[in-house]
Amino acid sequence: MLSTAQTLDRSVLAVLCADVADYSRMMDTAEEETHKQLTWLWATVVIPVVEKYKGRIVKFTGDGFLACFSDAVAAVNCALKVQEFTRQSQLKRDPERRIQFRIGATIDSVIIEDNDIFGIAVNTASRLQQIATPGAVLISSDLFTKVNGKINISSSDWGRIRLKNSHSPTHAFLINTPGTDSFPFITKPHRKRTRLPTIAVFPFSAFGSSGVEDYFSQGLMDGIIGALSSLRDIMTINRGSTVDYCTKEPPALLGKRLGAHYVLTGVIGRSGNEIRVTCSLTDVKSGSVLWSDHMGGILSSIFDMQDSIATKVVGTIAPHVREAELARAVMKRPENMDAYDLLLQGIDLLYRMDSEQFVRARKFLGSAIETDSRYPPAYAYASLWHIFNIGQGWSADPTLDAYQAWQLASAAVDRDASNSLALAICGHVKSFLFHEYAAATSYFERAINCSPSHAWAWALSSGTYAYMGDAKEAVERAERGIALSPADRHAFYYLSFLGLAHYAGESYEAAVDCDRKAVGQNPHFRAGLRVLIASLVALGRLEEAQGVARALLAEQPSFRVSVYAPQCPWWDNEVRETFLRRLVDAGLPE
Repeated sequence: MLSTAQTLDRSVLAVLCADVADYSRMMDTAEEETHKQLTWLWATVVIPVVEKYKGRIVKFTGDGFLACFSDAVAAVNCALKVQEFTRQSQLKRDPERRIQFRIGATIDSVIIEDNDIFGIAVNTASRLQQIATPGAVLISSDLFTKVNGKINISSSDWGRIRLKNSHSPTHAFLINTPGTDSFPFITKPHRKRTRLPTIAVFPFSAFGSSGVEDYFSQGLMDGIIGALSSLRDIMTINRGSTVDYCTKEPPALLGKRLGAHYVLTGVIGRSGNEIRVTCSLTDVKSGSVLWSDHMGGILSSIFDMQDSIATKVVGTIAPHVREAELARAVMKRPENMDAYDLLLQGIDLLYRMDSEQFVRARKFLGSAIETDSRYPPAYAYASLWHIFNIGQGWSADPTLDAYQAWQLASAAVDRDASNSLALAICGHVKSFLFHEYAAATSYFERAINCSPSHAWAWALSSGTYAYMGDAKEAVERAERGIALSPADRHAFYYLSFLGLAHYAGESYEAAVDCDRKAVGQNPHFRAGLRVLIASLVALGRLEEAQGVARALLAEQPSFRVSVYAPQCPWWDNEVRETFLRRLVDAGLPE
């Protein structure tokens, strides 16, 4: 033992930490083969490369190793060569049995002993390694500054990362190596263009001789087309292509002439100061009417009425189009599916909140990315998969899931910087997973500016404003989201955000009402159950809260408030502590 008079041997070193991605699965399926391959890699790749760059292997850690270097450039070059040589050595092996290293690295002062090193640098390198992309190298900004401009590298800025058990964020950069998959779902990206459903909006037939109906019809048509055009998963045929067609012909025939999958037609009638509109959505292939509705208003507020009807039409027909497309996708043979079909099936399974179906959802979403690597919604929903994996308590590594969620959401925005869904999910990742609320609101405003009629952007942004304590804004945004998608079969998700907003405003009765409805639609959604429990406790309805707590434990027997606490997204410490205490008061284990 060291006496207080003794000084520790310290030195500034670059520290490199590595382990094998998916090692447990590989050992389960091919134990001896995996062990032999890893032993071979230690002898033929890792040890020779570390020695070449004048590093020292401090220790092997089962499926990984810890090494240190006196030179920062040598450390990063070594890491890149280990990844390059490992990848080359595994090319002829079955993809499911290829060994890939995750590598994290940093530079700092460390304590040196004969057979080990200690210090914050070791912990940081280890935490970076845990979330690094397999085949790549994740390094701290301190190390990046030392090597930037001295090595020809391709890097991406991961921003400030809150690492596990770390009090302050670590700014990190991901360095890709040739052949590295930048995103966990991608295996063989293709360049096939995604087929999207196409809708043609025809001028609504008008009755009367005053000309008001014609004027209203043109304005309404433009409003509907404008709102539909902002939805990136539905193609809308422009007004110039439909305005000259005679809408007395059968809608299915009109659609076939334009190559549309769906046709929206309508009739406008006037009685005194009132205007009434009838709309119908027709499936061109079958000729069947998927949806029809009657709406109306007062002529004196003609522009407001146009906006209101256009909003309702778009919010109602978009879910119907997706439902019809999903029904077709389910009936298709797998080899005939494209990215849009695969995405729809993934979304359907994703929202069931069933653990077995949830695993299947990931495969569909990964296949959608694989089929068309340029298709932003596939990346966005793959990001949402990781968000739900954490929120539902299924994640074995929430830190890793959080950064994979961010990678995928960022990839979606990289492919389409004006995609509202992608921007909104980026915002949700920032606030819900990283508690970076200012950055989140910036993404949400971009999303809404790109698509003012995007229900998701409004609903997800509601959550962030609730976390920040701005209940009034949160309620307004959640209600706007619900109004923009009144027929959405996943309405429980919107309702849960409205319940969260009411909880933030201490309107606990309203919160209970919303969350009861949300849980009624999907009893497996655990975020809704948690807010419902806290709201009931706040109202003093302890017996009801205990009943919901038992339902949560039936869904998630391993739930512990202390484990959930770091994920709890309330900005204000007092609000967060009160929320957690209410969960305990309802009988949830600490």
